[in-house]
Amino acid sequence: MKHITSIDALGREEVDKIVKGAREMIPYARQRSTPPQAKIEKKPKVCLLFLEPSTRTLGSYEEAARLLGWPTRIISGPESTSLAKKESFANTARMLAIQGAQIIIIRSREEGVSTFIAEVLERAGFSQISIQNAGDGAHEHPSQTLLDRLTILETLGRLKNFTFGFLGDLKYSRTVHSLLKTFTPEDNVRFRLVSCPETRLPEEYKRGLDVFESQSVEDLKDCDIVYVTRIQEERYSDPVELKRVKGRYRITLDVLEKWKKDVKIMHPLPYVDEISPEIRFDRRLILDKQSWYGIPTRMYLLLWSQRNRFEKTVLSGFPEVEKKIIKEVNINEYLASRKKGERYFRPLRNGTVLDHLESGTAEKIERYLKTERVFREDSVIHSIENVPSQKLKRKDVLILENVFLPDKTLALISFIAPQTTFNIVRDNRIRKMKVEPPKEIYSQTSFLRCPNSHCVVNHDPEARPRFRILKKEGKEVVRCNYCEREFSREEVLRTI
Repeated sequence: MKHITSIDALGREEVDKIVKGAREMIPYARQRSTPPQAKIEKKPKVCLLFLEPSTRTLGSYEEAARLLGWPTRIISGPESTSLAKKESFANTARMLAIQGAQIIIIRSREEGVSTFIAEVLERAGFSQISIQNAGDGAHEHPSQTLLDRLTILETLGRLKNFTFGFLGDLKYSRTVHSLLKTFTPEDNVRFRLVSCPETRLPEEYKRGLDVFESQSVEDLKDCDIVYVTRIQEERYSDPVELKRVKGRYRITLDVLEKWKKDVKIMHPLPYVDEISPEIRFDRRLILDKQSWYGIPTRMYLLLWSQRNRFEKTVLSGFPEVEKKIIKEVNINEYLASRKKGERYFRPLRNGTVLDHLESGTAEKIERYLKTERVFREDSVIHSIENVPSQKLKRKDVLILENVFLPDKTLALISFIAPQTTFNIVRDNRIRKMKVEPPKEIYSQTSFLRCPNSHCVVNHDPEARPRFRILKKEGKEVVRCNYCEREFSREEVLRTI
């Protein structure tokens, strides 16, 4: 794996390998010495691009690079870059590559930036650069998850068969989201989630896990480990909502005494007021130990990137569109068989007719086709809206003279209007076909957007939306390729 952009991209097997490798770095981190595998002739140049505040992640990456003996460039804050002058992420990344960066660690407020930058650099020909995600908005924080798993392993001696509690802002805590993704039902881990209704964990992170949810800290009394998070104030746009959730939970000595005597308290830090000063040095709190494990973990991650940055990656292509031919006949024969009110093909001798569009979608599809620039100088478009239909009761029809649509366009239209019948008229013949529901949709322009306002797709002019269509628990789920948020088809269509 060349890039470390999310836990999903890594997979469980790679996560286990990294934790094992990070464990082997512990002696070198303690002795502040350079591991043998870091002593290479051509040392990679590391760039720490931190566009969001950080103490632990930035500091431990810097110390990890120092222990490896690798040259490091630190860029802290967007004001230290031309992003402050409205430069795009894409142009910033290309400039860092031109200036010699070979491993780029990036932290951002926007989600999916590391995945996007990895694609940008691959397309620009900078194929020997590795990207690591050091936290992107409320999405993920892979390196924190890896050091958290190392902490649990070193503390409990195992990564399964225990009870794991989470307390605080579970909605916006990217560390919680990433960490939960690394567990499977086979691990036999029981999860206790305590939060107020406004900060509950999104459903997508609970799937397949043994989860109990509550609003009471007393329900954490049987936990072996409790993972505490602060209220992510920077993620709240509504001050009224923020006021409601702040200060709801605080671990005091009284709370701690109600839990298991050997419970271990973790926190990704920084904390604000969720941990009382009176218990800061209680032996059950392992916050400093947890933070220190960031150094050996990131030492190994840098070694991992150096070893894998020469790996050839294949950029995601567009999946093949499955088309089913319903009928193919002479156009005159076909027209003769139609009822007078259904002869939408009469003025058309060359082009495409989109039939059985859900009422109200013709206007959206017409705008999409104009945005995608599929028309030629001799192209003409006619629309017939809200006409009777046996299948849909009411439907729209689009007649596209001298227009033949590429597969990507067919796929997106079938996503917008799944009942669409595509009628291709050419050489006095008509071919009527249906397009199977697409497994992936992609817009070459900004016509389609990700519903997540924090996604990089909505913040960089070069970012183009790409969604995967998945089936989960019998329901259709639309998943963004960048922020990895999941939506319904209706939510995505509302962005049009």
